[in-house]
Amino acid sequence: MNNFLQKHLVPWIFLLPLAVYLSTICPTVFLGDSGELTAAAFCLGNPHNSGYPLYCLIGKLFCLIPIGNIGFRMNLMSAAIGVVTVWLVYSTILRMVSSRVAAFVGAMALAFAPSFWSQTVSAEVYMLHAFFVALLIRLLLWWDETREHYRLVVFVFVTGLSFGNHLQTVMLAPGVLWMVFSGDRKALLQVKRFAVLTIFFLAALSVYVYLPVRTEAGAAFHWGDPSTLDRFIAHVTGRAHRGVYVFNLSAWDCALRARDALALLWSQFWGALIISVYGWLRCTWRWRLFWVLIVLGDLAFTLFLNTISLEVTVFMLPTTIVLAILMGIGIAHGLARVRGALAIGTRMEMGMKATCCLLPVLALVLNYSISDQSRNYTAYDWAMDISRTVNSGATVFLGGDNNFFPVLYCRVVERFREDLKLYDRENIAFKMPYMGKRGGYFYGNWEGFRDLLEKEIVKQRESDGVFYAVFESNTVHLPEKYALVPSGLIHRVVEEKKLNAPYKVENVWRYYSSESFFDEFERDYLNRQVCAHFFYRLGKHLFMAGSRSAAYKYMRRAASVGYDDSGIHILVALGLADEGFFGEAREQIERAATYQKDGGVIQNAWGCYYYKKGDYDKAIAAFRKAAESSPRQAMYHKNLAMALYQEGRIGEATLSSRMSLELEGDQPDLIEMMRQYGQEQLPKK
Repeated sequence: MNNFLQKHLVPWIFLLPLAVYLSTICPTVFLGDSGELTAAAFCLGNPHNSGYPLYCLIGKLFCLIPIGNIGFRMNLMSAAIGVVTVWLVYSTILRMVSSRVAAFVGAMALAFAPSFWSQTVSAEVYMLHAFFVALLIRLLLWWDETREHYRLVVFVFVTGLSFGNHLQTVMLAPGVLWMVFSGDRKALLQVKRFAVLTIFFLAALSVYVYLPVRTEAGAAFHWGDPSTLDRFIAHVTGRAHRGVYVFNLSAWDCALRARDALALLWSQFWGALIISVYGWLRCTWRWRLFWVLIVLGDLAFTLFLNTISLEVTVFMLPTTIVLAILMGIGIAHGLARVRGALAIGTRMEMGMKATCCLLPVLALVLNYSISDQSRNYTAYDWAMDISRTVNSGATVFLGGDNNFFPVLYCRVVERFREDLKLYDRENIAFKMPYMGKRGGYFYGNWEGFRDLLEKEIVKQRESDGVFYAVFESNTVHLPEKYALVPSGLIHRVVEEKKLNAPYKVENVWRYYSSESFFDEFERDYLNRQVCAHFFYRLGKHLFMAGSRSAAYKYMRRAASVGYDDSGIHILVALGLADEGFFGEAREQIERAATYQKDGGVIQNAWGCYYYKKGDYDKAIAAFRKAAESSPRQAMYHKNLAMALYQEGRIGEATLSSRMSLELEGDQPDLIEMMRQYGQEQLPKK
């Protein structure tokens, strides 16, 4: 049996996952951070914090492989790293329990776990992080066998390299320190040994010098401009995101997130987690505590240090690796226990081992369809369709990652539509110039300064074509006498006087690539968002074209595709309400309420619904609740003012108008409404 396994089972550790990953890999750039990371690796630039220098350097090597497009090559990198990670888990289990079957089953269980598999089909930093987690566990086991100092030096050097990819490596520290101190505390307490470890750690960590070097070299893309010490520290430590994603949840929200994280883990292995628990019980006390500390560190990161939605970013990969290793340990001890208790023969033993090998086969069959992205061209088609919408020499403002990153990839990597003037609304890569005539200083936040820059650009370039590729058009503030009108998937800026005269609108939809949006395959949250917006905007276009039945169908399809996106449900609701489908609109707002935690957003949606229906009393009540819920939201006060004006309650409307203008002074439509009602004198701040 051992000879058979040696000859036939071991090669499948590489061949089976590789074949599966290649059959499900995304053929081009993916949504989310994929476009940004691919562009950064291609031009040796700097992506978002912490900069991921090691990922970019390795990615550049894969960009040089002459296979497919650059997006595919970076996806291939994830697949290749995933295969090596699976082998590392196999090697770890084999070293701990000396059972090739158990090692094979544990490794394949990891390979076909949905979260792990999802990171092998597209370009992302999390697969490289998973590789380092598996490698560090294997090296720690290697050190623990002899506890020789040179082995610990290797471990520490690799730890420094892991930090060069992802700072989440720090969450391994409690478990690692426990193993080292409980195994050989002198390794860290002796000054000479500690000095050597420090030198090798810093040597590996020096990969971060890449960030200022490539910034100064003029890389095509360098997020955060980390060429000064302050900006370097801010970028590496993620200073800009701390207030948004770090320790920002209430106790109740943490409890709900913990519940969702545990449900995510359950979905990786289902009932087979019992085997992992058994494997944990069969470990020595030192390793049992090590596994617990790794899982707790991973959970702490998920709950407190990165609170992005579990739908958007993959979490708990280190825990998934730990559970796969423990599963292999549990299977090995379980087989040994059955063999010793029942004194079974060779044929029965082979049957039991073959049965164990069916577990990953079952995972492969059940998870294949949800992991298959081989037909996913959504990100690339979205970027190309944006480019097909705009005329030559036009200006395009990009807002939102799923607009910005695919276009960033196409511009930096494929150099498409270099005639366009691109500006991202966060001023990260395509920076906006100030085109005004007045000099001086600006005091305020970025949003206010952005409005100033965009207005000057609009005034000077509207005749050449100015477009906004944004998901939330209410964030756009135009100069007076300009309006934002739908133009295919995006919006175009036009002078209001042109809207009063007959004008021809070209049907840009006939130029679009749409197959990827209509194709049936499993989509993650970000792909569902983009696909839903595609159908929503197609429905809006068809409503304007007079095709009401087709428009209604695509509106409903948008809501179906974006079933867990409250923003999509609200957009569809208001779009349907504009056309008189009030029953269906009400249904969509009710669905949005199940996914939207901010009560002000839902109350504002209800206010808009009743306003469009002409029920101004209920609209006023809803808008008032929204404003009370989020008193710093200028839009809620503005909407309340509009409803009050409609009811003739001028005094109350004026107060709400002034409150809105105090929060956000640039609202020409609201100012015009006040003038119509004789309220021209605004209070001074």
